[in-house]
Amino acid sequence: MMERMRGPWGFARLLRLGLAVAFLWAAIDGGEAVAWFAAVFFGVQATFSMGCCGSTCAPAPNQAKKQGVEEVHYEEVR
Repeated sequence: MMERMRGPWGFARLLRLGLAVAFLWAAIDGGEAVAWFAAVFFGVQATFSMGCCGSTCAPAPNQAKKQGVEEVHYEEVR
């Protein structure tokens, strides 16, 4: 779990964190339940790197790219 929280903070995570802060500010200022819900929703998504409402849509971690190039074989169809 700590790995997901410390993982790479890309644009999407920073955007969600910014939205969470903005909604938190609106919730504190206005006291609306919808703003509190949105602040918690975006805050949890940013903290735990969730792409959707569950962990099934979590963004894939950066994987090492292949070094070699595979040769493609074409077959002629008539």
